[in-house]
Amino acid sequence: MTYGNAEFLPIVLGTNLNTYNIARSLHEAYGVRTLALGRFPLRETADSRIVDVRTYRDFDDPERIVAVLRELAEEFPGRKRLLVANIEFYTNVVIAHRAELEDLYVIPLVGQELAARLMNKTDFYRTCAELGVPHPETVIATAADVDAPGFGENLPFPYPLILKPSDTDTYPRLRFEGKKKVYLVQDAAELRDVGRRIYAAGYTDDLIVQEYLAGDESVMRVVNTYSDRHGRLRFLSAAQIVLGEYDPKLVGNYNAVVTMKDDKLTESVRHLLDSLGYVGAANLDVMYDRRTGTSKILEVNLRQGAASFYTMAAGGNLARCYVEDLVHGRELPEQVTSEARLWVNVPYPVVRALVPVSLRHRVKKARKHGVWHTLRYAPDRSLRRRLDVWRVDLRHTLDYVKFARSRPSA
Repeated sequence: MTYGNAEFLPIVLGTNLNTYNIARSLHEAYGVRTLALGRFPLRETADSRIVDVRTYRDFDDPERIVAVLRELAEEFPGRKRLLVANIEFYTNVVIAHRAELEDLYVIPLVGQELAARLMNKTDFYRTCAELGVPHPETVIATAADVDAPGFGENLPFPYPLILKPSDTDTYPRLRFEGKKKVYLVQDAAELRDVGRRIYAAGYTDDLIVQEYLAGDESVMRVVNTYSDRHGRLRFLSAAQIVLGEYDPKLVGNYNAVVTMKDDKLTESVRHLLDSLGYVGAANLDVMYDRRTGTSKILEVNLRQGAASFYTMAAGGNLARCYVEDLVHGRELPEQVTSEARLWVNVPYPVVRALVPVSLRHRVKKARKHGVWHTLRYAPDRSLRRRLDVWRVDLRHTLDYVKFARSRPSA
């Protein structure tokens, strides 16, 4: 099986939508096939002509991941091997074991010290405050705090408020009843109760108690960037989220966006990343504060987002930046996308039916220029592949039907 070209071999850790996103972006730019590694085969990358999947049931073991990568380096000698991690777990593994891999792979990731500073939300919000980067007003809580009888009674912002873990590496692997990615808390008693349940499940780090920026999808935004090997922001693409996930366990994820241009947000992101000497792709979650007209950064993920194919819809190939910068060693021109385009991860009729009223005009306007769906790629349309994509779309559609019934507004 042939992967990459004479100059480089793309290897992606993960087998999900983001892997197909990266593989498709590289295929469009260079005509290459990608090799993906993961624990399980998923329909998003099944039966594809542009990405081949190898799975290992023990790929949740960092040592096993490193061993497989070292074996692959021997299997594919003579070319630059570009290693891209597409979920947080794999990102953390590669960063932690960089010394064992960087002689074998081109690794578009920050160093361990900066990674820790950004991924731990306690440190991240402290960094934002130090740099003057707009972010939600925040209080840090510990296990001792949530056990205190009066905790939550005198916070500097009102209820309802947001509660979420500072450590987003270990928290997703915990299991307990009522678990959510983010909690909307109505009063101090609920704040203490949810906090205690999180710690009882084995969580050990800080909790983030944060002001709630009220609103539907119209206040939710996302930014994907690339900073070159010199630590300079070279690529940025922002988008307005128009359809978020309805599944309570997936709140904060989304399945449709309209790309946009926001100069103030661009400068905030540039100031943050350039001040830190950031290198590689980043995915930033952003909330718009209607009271102040300010876009506030919630978090930075050290990789491109699962929905980042929207950047292609807006005219910018994020994955191409890895190759031009780190494989070819070329200087990247700065690019900030500005065209309004619609990206979806569900059938368009689902978006049209469920998008909030306040965003319908933006969706309708962007729709005139077409609809971009990561998995619908003309050069990769075998009968089996089309069936896989149809099943993915059906699963997402049925999830919306299921969870729409239990939403408070229903």
